[in-house]
Amino acid sequence: MKQQMNHTLMDKDMEFDGNPNNLEQDNLAFTGMIDGKPIFAAGMKIIWKGVAEGWVLATKDVLDHPLLVAKAIRKDFARIAKENNINRVQSAVRANYTTGLKFAKWLGLEEEGLMKKFGFDGSDQYMYARIF
Repeated sequence: MKQQMNHTLMDKDMEFDGNPNNLEQDNLAFTGMIDGKPIFAAGMKIIWKGVAEGWVLATKDVLDHPLLVAKAIRKDFARIAKENNINRVQSAVRANYTTGLKFAKWLGLEEEGLMKKFGFDGSDQYMYARIF
């Protein structure tokens, strides 16, 4: 969270007052490294049996390797879900973050609806989900 995020809209996430460590669960998260430097982290957090929240955090360096990072996330996304008997992965994406919305669709998630004032900062967000 202390790295510069990859989009000005994500700068708001730097203001999050909670503990980002609560996203980490054994065997459900991974970090993408390039030349020994962390570029992104991604994973899932189990909400209840068979259902998880998906998340991605990326540094500005992700812009130097967009396809490599996107393919790595997509590959491990499905693998983690299958290995952990996850039937549904959902993720909230800021309504005004077009790159994030496109990425969610590219990962195979489908838009389920707009959640007004859902973000910790009061932002509107779309719920996306993928059923396995």
